[in-house]
Amino acid sequence: MAVIISGLQSTWKILWRTILFFLTWGLLLAIFFVPFGSELTKWYQTYPIEARLYGDITSAITIMAATWVMTRFIDRRPFLTIGLAFNYVFRDFLIGAAIGCTWLGASVGIIWAFGWASPISPSGFSRSVLTGSAIAMFFNVLAQELLLCGFIFQTIRSRSNVIIAMLVSAALFAGYHAGAFKGEWLPAINVFTAGLLFCLAYILTGNLWFPIAIHFLWDVLLGPVLGLTESGKNDLGGGWKMFTLHGPPLFTGGGFGLEGGLVVTLTTVIILIIICFFQRHKILKLRNMR
Repeated sequence: MAVIISGLQSTWKILWRTILFFLTWGLLLAIFFVPFGSELTKWYQTYPIEARLYGDITSAITIMAATWVMTRFIDRRPFLTIGLAFNYVFRDFLIGAAIGCTWLGASVGIIWAFGWASPISPSGFSRSVLTGSAIAMFFNVLAQELLLCGFIFQTIRSRSNVIIAMLVSAALFAGYHAGAFKGEWLPAINVFTAGLLFCLAYILTGNLWFPIAIHFLWDVLLGPVLGLTESGKNDLGGGWKMFTLHGPPLFTGGGFGLEGGLVVTLTTVIILIIICFFQRHKILKLRNMR
């Protein structure tokens, strides 16, 4: 009976903190978006890069502000303990960038080896579009990783265990992308698995810069650099494309893009296994934390 009561109390503490976090973030977002709704719609049509910069930067700043409120006044701990301290930032970012490049490189390499990609003569390259997209994407990734591995994940972990925190956070991460799945099951599985990968990258270092780097390099290379469809969006490169995918949708992702195919399922699982192998001593410690 005592165990059940304790479990209910922990669940309640997780729920009200999560709800309060989203309410705080939603209120802050409303301040920057609601008064300018019609103008922003026109701006997205006329100046898409600038509008995306505004949306992604504002989202990142407001989620950081909501996180600060929760850590400062609810958890009563310094904001940087969320995982944004600058200790080892260059090391973790460089290693994460290398993993992100390897992950995408292996995925594209497999597609290419099976003849499911055809090079095309690229046109429409713009440095300003690439720069603007990369900056917007960095802030977008920062916001996503704060949602995935930030306050909510850490709240669940502190009041249950790390495995439950990873599973719930990865499920929420997939839920944030649900609108792009269009009823397809494999993209949801891939996004969920990627969420597990990012969570593992965070808990092994205690530093958000590591999963941010993995996530950012994947996104910026896939969309703006290669011009491929990313999570159902095919305009991130401003019309720039280096090759097209035409293989079986089950393997190449179809309308969702490369991230929705079995090839990425395979490479994501391989990257997870590799990280677990090289950090197996830390994995053993995680088992003892359950």
